[in-house]
Amino acid sequence: MSQNLIAQTMTDVQRDALLADLAAFDAKWGPYKVNLGPEDIANIAKLSPSDIGLLEIALTFTQQNAGSISADQGAAALALDVPLARQAIIVDAAAQQKAAMTRNTLIAIMSDAFVVSNGIYRVEKAKGKNPQNETFLEAYGAHFARGPQEPPAPNP
Repeated sequence: MSQNLIAQTMTDVQRDALLADLAAFDAKWGPYKVNLGPEDIANIAKLSPSDIGLLEIALTFTQQNAGSISADQGAAALALDVPLARQAIIVDAAAQQKAAMTRNTLIAIMSDAFVVSNGIYRVEKAKGKNPQNETFLEAYGAHFARGPQEPPAPNP
């Protein structure tokens, strides 16, 4: 049985060109990059891109009421952050789309190869071990061997 979700080749030069494009993006994104660890992410306020309207309302309010907003409330930072968020939302959406596209392509490539390799394994296994296929059968079979299936432990 075979499937053929993708039939393409990629040279080292093509791969390197793609990686160079990603490196160029990374260099351009550098001034905006913030590295947050899992604990940082867990401890900061989070909004989704669909919540940009809420931030725009806050920005409009601070701009219309500048005299009543004290400097220590961060209105100047808000005036920078909201327009930057508008731009970053567009870049993030495009990057997420590209990430999903590359992930889906990789899944298709690996699936195609897996379907073919499973077929080869089944045929070679049916032939029986011989010096030509022994290493392949043992390595492939060991990788996918399943031990006894134990039910998961119940939650306390």
